[in-house]
Amino acid sequence: MGDPTRAGDLLKGIIREVKAESRRGDLVDALEQVLGEQQSTHCTVRGFRSGKLVVEVDSSPLYAELSGFRREEIRERMNEILTKRKVASITFRMGGTGHV
Repeated sequence: MGDPTRAGDLLKGIIREVKAESRRGDLVDALEQVLGEQQSTHCTVRGFRSGKLVVEVDSSPLYAELSGFRREEIRERMNEILTKRKVASITFRMGGTGHV
């Protein structure tokens, strides 16, 4: 068993995550508008860098639909909604698959 995590390190991690979430807010809102409430509850924005959006999906059928048939439509509609930044590409991944 490893050493316990210091409280300061734990707080730094929490603050870092909160800041990242607030920066992703417009992306989350745009994705929800495009997908609707029912589908967007199964999706989590995991990252955005250099125009590349990563979305984690917790449903296999929804993953297949979004990644196989609707990727470009979603990207275009999100770009119509977003004002400050644009999505160049979207990567969908299944949740809980242990990505590195």
